[in-house]
Parts: sequence; C-alpha cells; structure tokens
Amino acid sequence: MKIVMIGPFAFRPKGTVSARAFPMAQALVRRGHEVTVLMPPYDHTEDSGLCWEQAGVRLHNLVVRRNGLGDQLRVPVMLARRAARLKPDVVHVFKPIGYSGLAGQILRASSRLPVVVDTDDWEGRGGWADANAYPAAWKHFFAWQEQQLVRRASAVSVASRTLQTQAWGLGVDPARVVYLPNGPDPSLRVRPVLTDAQRAEIRRGLGVGDGPLAIYLGHIPRGSDLDLAIDALVLLRSRLPDARLAIAGSGDGLPGLQKQAQAAGAADRVVFPGWVDHTRAPDCVAAADVAVNPYRDTLINRAKCAGKVVMAMALGKAVVTSRMGENLEYIQDGQTGLLTEPGNVVELSNALALALSDRDLARELGQHARERIWKRYDWDVQAPDVERAYGIALQGWRTLC
Repeated sequence: MKIVMIGPFAFRPKGTVSARAFPMAQALVRRGHEVTVLMPPYDHTEDSGLCWEQAGVRLHNLVVRRNGLGDQLRVPVMLARRAARLKPDVVHVFKPIGYSGLAGQILRASSRLPVVVDTDDWEGRGGWADANAYPAAWKHFFAWQEQQLVRRASAVSVASRTLQTQAWGLGVDPARVVYLPNGPDPSLRVRPVLTDAQRAEIRRGLGVGDGPLAIYLGHIPRGSDLDLAIDALVLLRSRLPDARLAIAGSGDGLPGLQKQAQAAGAADRVVFPGWVDHTRAPDCVAAADVAVNPYRDTLINRAKCAGKVVMAMALGKAVVTSRMGENLEYIQDGQTGLLTEPGNVVELSNALALALSDRDLARELGQHARERIWKRYDWDVQAPDVERAYGIALQGWRTLC
C-alpha cells in the first residue's frame, strides 16, 4: 500500500511527527508498505525544504519561511497538492486542526482520496484551543475544524480512550474509530544501558549529584501541572533532603515554574537544565531514578496519551503520574508504576518518597514497565490496527465510488 502521512508541523521540537507518525510509519514500512511523511515546518524553519529518508520512510518538509496569514492559507493547499501528486492509496492526516487539518479538508473536498484523520489531543472547546492564548476567532475556527474533519474523515485513529469517546460523541460511527495509543520509539529497545560513569556525567550536566532524582523532560506549555511536582518535592524536604527534581525543557510555562521554585525556597532542589536535544533525552531520563508527570483532572489531560510516560517505561524507568486518562491503560498501579489522585500534592509527594527512597523498588517497577510497554504497545504489535484503519477508509471510499 502507498501511504502519505501529513504532519501538523516540523519533525522537531514537538512530538506528534517524531514520536507518533514516524515510528508508526517505520512499522508500516517493515510490513512492506511505502510511506511518505509531508511536514510544514513553520515552527522550525531551519528545516524548510529539507528532505531525507530514514528507516525506509521518506520525510519531506515543504518550503515554509514564516508563519504569516498568507502562509496559513497557502501551505495547506501545497500539502494537499503534494499529497495528491504522490497518488497514494490512503492519506493519514495527523491532527484535525491547523495546517494539516486544512490540508485534510481540502483533500476531502477536492479529491476522491480516502482520508484517515489522527487525533492525539483534544484541540477544540475545553481543550488546547481554550488553554492557549489564541484570539477568539482562532479558538472558534480550531473547534470547527476539529469537529468537521473528524466527522467527515473516512476513518479516525485516536491516541486515547477519551478521544475515542469524544469522536463517538461527535456522531462518528464507532466502526470507523480505531484506537491507536502511542507506542515506544523502536530505537529505545536496543539503547545501551548507561554505565555508572555515564550516569554520573549526565547528572552533572543536569546540575545534580548522585542523590535521589526525579525528572520531567519535554515541552512545558502554559498551564503545565508541573507546579504540583515542585510542591510535592517541597513536602519531601524533611524526609529526603538530598532529593532533587529536574525539569528539563522549554516553553511558555517555564518562567512561572522557576519563580515558584524560588518563592518556595527550593531553588537548590529544583533544577532547570533547559531544552535537551532529542538525541540526549533518553539518556537523561535513564540517568534519573524516577520519571514524574503529574496532572490535574481536565479534559486535556484525560485525552492526552503522554509520550513522556511511554519513553520512560520503554527505558525501564519507574513512573509516578496521575490516576486518570491513558495512564490507566499503560500503568498497573504498584506493578508498572505509581498512580496518584489527580491534583493531590500529598499523594504525589508520598509516591515520590516511596520510589526515590527505595531504588530496588524503582528498578523493579521500571523493569515491569519496560516489559509491559514493549509487549502491548510496540508499533510492530499495533501495525495491524493501523492497517485496519486504512482498510475501513478504503472500504468507505470504494462504496462512494
């Protein structure tokens, strides 16, 4: 089968293309399919026009120099035209909003190509459109885009059970909705275990020593719930005075977290190493004792399928996170990680204390997490479900013809 995937933005720094579409594409290539990924790199213009092949997948960046109004109208048309010229059997659009969403809508209106839309976050009302500081017109437009393309797509792939029910709630036939949770990057399976010397060097680079270390690594948006992790660490001061929290990443939410740590008198216990390149990210997680990813109970958090949790589990790292959303699918509490009540700082602090004070327990949790994530969520295991989504789309297209 010849497949074109349309990404919503560049390969990096955000993760939808690199952590979801690309490993999915690799698994499909291993099953004999031909896959091309088209990207509009408005958020990383250094990649403008860059094309390469990796693991048998063709990756093409359109020429995008800026993100003005003209580009927001022109680039989706370019994406749709490029996809159609490749004459694929099916087009898989990642995110129903923005550039990729518009390209999907254009293809649905101007071609007979079967279009599968993938949703890995809730973007519209009650979702990221409300959380981000978009103009009111954009908020309404994104909500409209999400609903229209999800309803009109030949099939819908969803990254979480909440997104599955959201699609059903929009009136999509359940038979056209395929559950595809995030899986681990295949390169993590064979990544060498860190030596003690490597671990010590990485920790020095993060600004911490050999004491108990919890880490969050990734994008830090406005409204991030990482303030809960800082508060939890403050509560650990008397029980684990040597414990440290590393919040490695960048984003609009970072300055507020830095101010919070300073105001709480925890500036020496919470370190902010800045953005970590994707090639170094797994080693930084592996050098910590625990990966922490707390949430409050919101629609955004129930809908997301955190790649950070998946990466930590794939690396054999104990995860402390919240008892909600897709975490309930990935993590068996007390066996493959520790789950706490959403928004409950005391529970989060107690779980961190348990995992950070007992490295043998942390290693056991991590080992079981690694076994579970590769057995159940490896993209090679999920590839037949991706093919099933394409089969549904093709069947609907043939019916229309």
